[in-house]
This record gives sequence, C-alpha cells and structure tokens, in this order.
Amino acid sequence: MNDLETKEKIKTDISKLERNLKQVSDIDFTPLEKEVYLRAVDYKNDSKYYLEKEDFRTAFGCIEYSHGLLDALRMIYKII
Repeated sequence: MNDLETKEKIKTDISKLERNLKQVSDIDFTPLEKEVYLRAVDYKNDSKYYLEKEDFRTAFGCIEYSHGLLDALRMIYKII
C-alpha cells in the first residue's frame, strides 16, 4: 500500500469531500446534474464502506472518483 491509500489519507479525503458536497447542496441542479451529484454521494458512501472493510485501495478509488464528479459540478457553477 502506498501513502495515497492510507486510512488517514482516505479519512481526510472523505472529510474534504463532505465539505465540498455541502457547498453545492443548495444548488437547484438540472435532473442530469442531480444524478451526477447523487452518484458522487454514492461513491463517498462506497468509500466509507470499503474503508470499514480495510480495503484501502478500493476506498481510495471510490473517494477520488467522487471528487472528480463533484469537481465537475463545482466547475460548472464556478465554485472552483
């Protein structure tokens, strides 16, 4: 396991993602954007699940995918 996939790193990434999800939670998304948002939430939840199972590689992959989906929405709405 490399440094990117440590339990602490994943927990930090989940916390960062949860803050970013709150940033956009009040936006009136289009139906397709809402689907992307909900998928980001699902991947966050998947990351937590795999973190509990100590499958750090999968947890890391899920959280990073979630960040990517959310970043796309944040770019559309000029939040980043």
